[in-house]
Amino acid sequence: MTSISWAVNPEAVPRSLDEAEWFSAIFDAHFAEIHRYAAQRLGDDVAEDIVAETFLTAFRKRSRYDPSRAGVRAWLYGIATNLIGRQRRVEVRALRAL
Repeated sequence: MTSISWAVNPEAVPRSLDEAEWFSAIFDAHFAEIHRYAAQRLGDDVAEDIVAETFLTAFRKRSRYDPSRAGVRAWLYGIATNLIGRQRRVEVRALRAL
């Protein structure tokens, strides 16, 4: 594995089931973009947690990834979007409680 260019390959996720370094390359290839996305929506403070949870969720659910449904990038954006929505709901509930 000399290049990260293969990390965007949908086969990288299934291969990571047997060879974890494939997933680390996916992380390296997509971290900055997913972080920017989360930071634009929630701010830098919360973005770190959202991105960490995004990749943790992706790693845990990588056996369910279906390359015929979405590319790796879209899959990660979907996970991040769900987590951002959950965070916003938590914040709204906290504000209402005040």
